[in-house]
Amino acid sequence: MKKFVLLAAIVSLCIGYSASTARAEIAISGDVYAGLYNKYVFRGIDLSGNQWVTQFGADLSYKGFTLSYWSNLMTHEGGGYKAGEITETDVTLNYTFTPIELLTFNVGNVFYSLEGLRDTDELYIKTTLNTLLSPTLSINWDCKMAKGTGLFYALSVGHSFSLLDKLTLNLGGLVSYNQSNYSAQLSGIDYNNWHHYELSTGLDYAVTDNVKVSASYTYSNALTSKARELGGVNDESLFGVKAAFSF
Repeated sequence: MKKFVLLAAIVSLCIGYSASTARAEIAISGDVYAGLYNKYVFRGIDLSGNQWVTQFGADLSYKGFTLSYWSNLMTHEGGGYKAGEITETDVTLNYTFTPIELLTFNVGNVFYSLEGLRDTDELYIKTTLNTLLSPTLSINWDCKMAKGTGLFYALSVGHSFSLLDKLTLNLGGLVSYNQSNYSAQLSGIDYNNWHHYELSTGLDYAVTDNVKVSASYTYSNALTSKARELGGVNDESLFGVKAAFSF
């Protein structure tokens, strides 16, 4: 129930602020979206028992600040969850700033509301080089559940190519390192080692100026035997489609 209350609150904010923006000409932007995927994979770990899921959310941005809501809903029974059950809801507050042209920083907090597990929070910082491939280093710290250091590092690159007037191809890659982070240890045993890698591709089609449809595919696997044995990382193929409305 609390997950639906969070969703209702975010959607109400989006609608209310969208209307006030039109009247007061305040620079507020946002989006709402929903997608269908063959499974839910987080940090290389299958959290849906290889079953289809629906993921939906909303973002509201103003002067560098963004408030985000996201949920994962099971479409079939799997992973210890029932069909129609919301297994996870995340609420994120993010601040973006670019002190110099070459660097962009994102800092914020993610609150994870987890069905059947203890809720937790992660503070994070992301640093992006505004150059070829946009290399980005992110560091997440589990400030509530960590038994040890509780850090998770990820280095990613990506690039987008305009294929047609309304069609864009996206390519990306990522490698990660775990340092006793709660969410990357399915076994519950602390470990420090290289965790997983991802290779991703996708297509975005702009139906209108405000509506976009996306198809994506991501392949991920463990980087070490520890990640496979203690982290629960396996060979995963994730694909799906998403529709988004921006304002």
